[in-house]
Amino acid sequence: MQTSTTMGRMELAQLYFPYIQPRSAWQKLKPLLSDDPVLAHLVKLRRRTFLPNEVSMIYQHLGRP
Repeated sequence: MQTSTTMGRMELAQLYFPYIQPRSAWQKLKPLLSDDPVLAHLVKLRRRTFLPNEVSMIYQHLGRP
């Protein structure tokens, strides 16, 4: 299952935590990514977006929001 566009990290975090502010949602999503050995490198990226294949990988490991 491949998504077709990039997604901002806070935008993605808000899908998982829709009832809190975007920055707080990202702060809650970061530990979930860090705890998964396959996804941990995504936290250290120096960009604010995830590529489509990275979003798919997150969905595979954390489940769809």
